[in-house]
Amino acid sequence: MRPDILVIDIPPVENPDDADVKDMPPVFFKHDLHSRALEGQCSKCHEAKEGKIVFKFKRTSTLSGKAYMDLYHENCVACHAEMKGESGKQGPLEAQCRTCHTADPGAASSRVKIKFDRSLHYTHETAKAVKPADKDQRANCSACHHSANMKAKTTFYEKGKESACVYCHKETADDQMPENGVRPARQAAHDSCVVCHLSMAGDAEKGGPVECAGCHDAENQKKIKQHTAMPRLDRNQPDQALMTGFKDLGQDEAANKKMVAAHMDAVPFNHKLHEEKGISCKTCHHDTLNECASCHTAKGDAQGGYIKLADAMHNSGSAQSCIGCHNEIKTAKECAGCHAQMPEKDFKDQDCAACHSVDVKSTPAETLNDTHAKARLAKDALAAKTYTKVNLEDIPETVEIKTIAEEYKPSSFPHRAVVEAIFKQVGDNAMGKSFHKSDLTMCAGCHHNSPATMTPPQCASCHSKEPDIATGKPGLKGAYHGQCITCHQKMEVKSVLPTDCTKCHEKK
Repeated sequence: MRPDILVIDIPPVENPDDADVKDMPPVFFKHDLHSRALEGQCSKCHEAKEGKIVFKFKRTSTLSGKAYMDLYHENCVACHAEMKGESGKQGPLEAQCRTCHTADPGAASSRVKIKFDRSLHYTHETAKAVKPADKDQRANCSACHHSANMKAKTTFYEKGKESACVYCHKETADDQMPENGVRPARQAAHDSCVVCHLSMAGDAEKGGPVECAGCHDAENQKKIKQHTAMPRLDRNQPDQALMTGFKDLGQDEAANKKMVAAHMDAVPFNHKLHEEKGISCKTCHHDTLNECASCHTAKGDAQGGYIKLADAMHNSGSAQSCIGCHNEIKTAKECAGCHAQMPEKDFKDQDCAACHSVDVKSTPAETLNDTHAKARLAKDALAAKTYTKVNLEDIPETVEIKTIAEEYKPSSFPHRAVVEAIFKQVGDNAMGKSFHKSDLTMCAGCHHNSPATMTPPQCASCHSKEPDIATGKPGLKGAYHGQCITCHQKMEVKSVLPTDCTKCHEKK
């Protein structure tokens, strides 16, 4: 397994005269192996343009067909022959075609895509070696971020317009050039990152990796410093936002009322909190940093990929939607003990008011058109949310379970201690507190299918001794084991393993 394997294959042939050049398998090229053999002399294989190395082999522009094939054959074989003369070690020579052109590369690629997350961004943001494009600038954002003049085919820095590279440099499946001519994400990243790292290495400054393995090897990625305390990425975004689902209102009051009435109550959104939890801005802002409604309209259109705003927010199968992301978070062990055993509710049965809680039908249009005024409404709404605690002393300390008392001694279930442990694990979870509203919601994890109350019905009131074959409802023994064991598995409880029967069932 190697992280440095590149596939060299002749691009699609356009010239009919070149049709016979694609009769050999592609070459699985070990880049780091060659880089070390050449002692890091990139110029042996790569030419420079405007003072920067171009990551194309022995050229600065695109080639195809026979010209592409000849370029590799002539230069690779010539270098191999030259090295044979110098050290006796060399690569395949002419007429040893199958040594390079083999269907079996000998080693699989272990390349792992590197995540340029907030921590790695902070490393670059605070690196003294990363200089701004203009020495008068205090921050070094301009070292990497740029806007583009597509007509003039030039780039320039716009302060306050920084965003993720992939918003313009799209990730393409085969790394082919998109129709708009903007370099694919992979090519742009290598052109910028590796060239910058190489320039630092040349200046004897502390730079980043220049070999494939430095960024794309799983073990090396684990060695990258992880920051835990980082300031927010400042783009003048509000701490809170009020998501209404519609764009700015106009002067026609009747039309405004119609627009507001056509939408659900607004959602007060804690933007700052979500930033702290998200990996990067594009976790939610996947295509631009604009508001969701600027692309995803109520009816859906081409700009938003015909995905309606409601679907963009509520699609439970998409990690970029609110519900989809929340569902992923609920698989964490502190949540999964309860949620893994809960069937997902139909959309029509969801508690819409848990999010859509701000009635703006009487709110003036000028307020709803003002980002900061809306942020204040959202802040007030979030501050008004309440959470009801339960007095642990009111919870039974132990519960005796005699379901299989004929074979084992009754189980003395430490009810209060278990409840306290669950409350403690979930207690600081902001998402849990926002949606649970009360400790009693967590009681419903075990006492399901009954109202959240301090006096829930006993399990035996629903589960009889034998299972109900007609409805699929488990018997009492199956219900206890299914609920308890699954919870211990999902919450990774170490003190009482799911397989440790005698911890609960002492032999007579």
